[in-house]
Amino acid sequence: MNRIDATPPAWGACQPAGWKACWLRLLHALPTGAAWRRLALWLRKPLKNALGPWVDVEVWGLRLRLRGRGNLSEQRLIFMPQFLDAAERLAIAEALKDGGVFFDIGANAGVYALWVGSRRVAGTRIEAFEPDPDLCASLRFNLHTNGLDAVHLHATALGREGGRVTLVSGAGNKGENRIDASPAAAGVTVDITTLPRFLARAGIERIDAMKIDIEGHEPDVLEPLFAETPRTLWPRLLVCEVVHDAGNRLATLLADNGYQLAGQGRLNGIYRLQP
Repeated sequence: MNRIDATPPAWGACQPAGWKACWLRLLHALPTGAAWRRLALWLRKPLKNALGPWVDVEVWGLRLRLRGRGNLSEQRLIFMPQFLDAAERLAIAEALKDGGVFFDIGANAGVYALWVGSRRVAGTRIEAFEPDPDLCASLRFNLHTNGLDAVHLHATALGREGGRVTLVSGAGNKGENRIDASPAAAGVTVDITTLPRFLARAGIERIDAMKIDIEGHEPDVLEPLFAETPRTLWPRLLVCEVVHDAGNRLATLLADNGYQLAGQGRLNGIYRLQP
């Protein structure tokens, strides 16, 4: 079951107990590092099979309800939060150390938005975009449970133009959901708008950091931003998934608009806008 109930029980109803709780605490206590990560991957296997479809877990000082199956991002947050995009989070923390505006595009379960919100730095504004209705429902539950009022969730996709498109579900992994504008596409119909239009409506005049992960469609969001808005509106720090960058289209777009690769995670490039 991927959809959270309309009136779900309070957080704690799906919390592991007994040996499962002890095993989870052990996983969370492991130090970071490549060797420890390999150990964590091995240790989590028996626990993955023992947990139910929903798991209540404490991560980063937050009380979260996450899917035990059907979304790799949520599984990583349940079992191995200390290993989850550590380099990317460090760069974002530096960019937002005094507060600022953060965009999470392709929020999925809201891992990045939740983490930035968990830091509770005064003056931080978080805009999260996720068109999947099921993911939005569970993210709203987690935001409400933790009182994260700084996170504004938008149940819409971003792209090259506005209108309605089809959201095609990833096969067994909601992190692989993708937008398909073709008439024959099978899935859920969702709203889509452009980033410049959103910025104009919201009155946002700067973006200090942005994470974008939309399964290879990143240029469809960023090209209108670069073409239609002043440079002062472009994100100063940009974390982009690069594993789907066929033909280096994204890398070329970023280089042509003044971004320089400053770091590399397992799946993402960390780019900084040059003066």
